[in-house]
Amino acid sequence: MRQSRDRYLAALRCMWLPVLTGMILVLVGCRGSQSERPPIHLNPNMDNQPKVKAQSESHFFADGQAMRTPPEHTIARGELREDTRLYQGRDTNGEYITRSPLPASSESLNRGRERFGIYCTPCHGDWGDGMGAITRYKYPIPPTSIYDARILAMSAGEVYNVITNGVRNMPSYKAQIPVADRWHIVNYLRELQRNGPPDSTQTMNRATE
Repeated sequence: MRQSRDRYLAALRCMWLPVLTGMILVLVGCRGSQSERPPIHLNPNMDNQPKVKAQSESHFFADGQAMRTPPEHTIARGELREDTRLYQGRDTNGEYITRSPLPASSESLNRGRERFGIYCTPCHGDWGDGMGAITRYKYPIPPTSIYDARILAMSAGEVYNVITNGVRNMPSYKAQIPVADRWHIVNYLRELQRNGPPDSTQTMNRATE
């Protein structure tokens, strides 16, 4: 009885082995094959929908423009931004706020230092003294030092606004730096100002790092 069962199992394995091998060869053979027919899409799941591309022509609208101006007084989802202190650096009266709405925690300062090093250091230098790498190339407009009396007198909201919208030859960074990171940079900048401008030894050490 046992021998009969063993023979049956052996025959079964011999029968399924070619079948499995054939299935594997078929699947492997299908990968990378070319065909003029569209691929089989068992579950479309709304993957293919009528749409228009940016700057393309539309035959639906009378003016022929596919891109439409948003209706007046509408706000995109997630863009309400009611907190003027956070998003604009101003209070309800439209005045610049004096302190960052984000606490100057160690996490905030570390994040601000990292972002400052990426976006601000090339012009303003590691210490914010206006001695960034750009000064080595005889840039015609010297970068501003954060220790200048004018900058020291600026409120936190004003500094945030400069990062957001730019000023004079400094471009806007609102596309590159998220709102929270701008405030982290403000917190770190204030920390640099509290510590005072670097002496020549610090500047030399930082330059050789």
